[in-house]
Amino acid sequence: MQGQYTIALCDILGFSDLVERRPLVRVVKNEIAWFSKALYHAVNKEWPENVPSFDEINQNSRVGLAWFSDTILLFTRKDTDNSLQELLQILASLIYMSIIEGSTRLRAGIAYGEAFIDPKKAMYVGKPIINAYRMEQQQQWSGAALTKSTSERVPEDVRNGGSADWPIHPYEVPLKDNKTISRLAINWTYHIHDQDFLGWSEESKEPRPEEWISKPSICEKWHFTKQFHLDVCDQCRKRT
Repeated sequence: MQGQYTIALCDILGFSDLVERRPLVRVVKNEIAWFSKALYHAVNKEWPENVPSFDEINQNSRVGLAWFSDTILLFTRKDTDNSLQELLQILASLIYMSIIEGSTRLRAGIAYGEAFIDPKKAMYVGKPIINAYRMEQQQQWSGAALTKSTSERVPEDVRNGGSADWPIHPYEVPLKDNKTISRLAINWTYHIHDQDFLGWSEESKEPRPEEWISKPSICEKWHFTKQFHLDVCDQCRKRT
C-alpha cells in the first residue's frame, strides 16, 4: 500500500564471494541456515530449534521483511514510533549477531519517505528504498546509518543516543574513499559481549601488513567496525 515507511536495506557482506567459492549446497546448509535463524531471532525474540521458513520469520506485527539473495529489506508496517523503534531494535540485534557469531557481516542504510509496498505481489517501490540503498553502499564498515530524513523521523528526545530502547548513536560514519558523514548510526553494542570479540581471525587479532595490501577494503571495514565499538560501547568502557 502507498504511504510513509521507514525502510532498512541490508547487504550481507561477503555473500557473493561465498557463493562463488563454495558448493551451493554448503552455503544453503550453513550460512543461509544460520542467517535464517538469526533473522528469526531478531524479528521474533527467540532462537528457533530448526531452520525457519520465510513465513515463520515474517511474523512481526510492526515490521515486515523481504529477502532476496544477499539483500534483506525491512519496513515498518505502520508509520508509528513503536514500529520505527522495533525496526531499529531488529536491525541492531541482527548486526550484533552477524558480528559475534556469523561468517558474514551486515551493512544497512535506513531511509524514510513515501513508498508503495505490497508484499503479496512482491512490489516494493519508492524513494526511501533507493535512498536506503545509496546510504548502505556508501558505508565502509559492518553497521548501519540513518539518512537525514530518517533521523528527523526519530523522536527528538532520543536522537542523542544513550537509550537501549532506541539503539542509535550520533557518529561520524565511515564512508568509502576515506570520507565520513555525521549521521545517527545503529548502536549494536548494547548486547552483552566479551571485550575481545572483534579479532581479525583465529590466528591474529589484527590484519597482517600483507593483508592490508591484498584486501584493503575488507581490512578497512574491520577496522572501522572495531573503532565504532571502542568509541561507543559503554559496557566495555566500564570494564576497563
